[in-house]
Amino acid sequence: MLSRVANNLYWMGRYIERADHFARYSKVLYFSSLDAPILKTYNRKFVLESILYMAGIFDMENGSEKEVLFKIGLDLDNSNSILSNITFARENARGARNAISTDLWESINKYYHLATNYPQETYLSTGFDNFTQLILDQTSIVSSKIYSTLMHDGEWAIILIGMYIERVIQIIRIINSKLHDIYKIEQAGHPVTEMSFEWTTMLRCLEAFDMNRKFYRTIPDREQVLEFLMLNPHCPRSIAYSLNGIRRYEEKISRNESKDSNTISFKIGKLFEQYRYLSFDEYKDDIYGLLNSTQDKIIEIGSELEKKYLSF
Repeated sequence: MLSRVANNLYWMGRYIERADHFARYSKVLYFSSLDAPILKTYNRKFVLESILYMAGIFDMENGSEKEVLFKIGLDLDNSNSILSNITFARENARGARNAISTDLWESINKYYHLATNYPQETYLSTGFDNFTQLILDQTSIVSSKIYSTLMHDGEWAIILIGMYIERVIQIIRIINSKLHDIYKIEQAGHPVTEMSFEWTTMLRCLEAFDMNRKFYRTIPDREQVLEFLMLNPHCPRSIAYSLNGIRRYEEKISRNESKDSNTISFKIGKLFEQYRYLSFDEYKDDIYGLLNSTQDKIIEIGSELEKKYLSF
């Protein structure tokens, strides 16, 4: 496989996953606030600030609702907008056209055209729910084509490595954003006992609410939600599960390489094993520290993967 093609496949996977998480977080936050039992969470400015925080945009504190929605959704000048990520995914898919199936290419191409042709006025007035749901639906179709129409070989593994690396980063961003929200709510004088709605929202942002309820059978609280999203090896939206995915698919392309302490395989395996044997009590007083450390390590691993397999 050419490094150029591998680079296109890797970034196609990352951009698809990124668009999915941005759309879901924005949709869940925006509409769940309508039923919020806490006045602070119901406040529209509070919700928009949370969406901007998750998207890494810190220069729109005084932006109007329409300006914020445009910035995170349709603004092609914002490289992190939902539409920008879809555009980048399509460009990378086109660069690897001969390595992917016709079905996958057509699903990505349709995804791109549906998103770019969505009327801006409709989006800014009554179409935010419809637009974000379109993104989530099309992402699911693209993901199914990746699994069902490609050979499960090295090229496929490169796509999934990109998707799982991006998923870890986005899970961390979502957890950090909601923890930041909860901190602001507590500072406004609301007791911890009123936070179950916020923990439920965090789970919904990662499509994990139903499985969390099935696993614990109790009202969501801080310990169980963070444990589930960070350590549960069977939840596909957890950090532990995603790290295992990176480890598994990197082994598929590295084959029988030695695993000394300087190799990518060793670093991924070490991080995965850390989460595999971690208990909540060990990090409950420094959640941010663990999350930020994990994000730094994943970014470093991603950079090393690019240098080794994707440089051309």
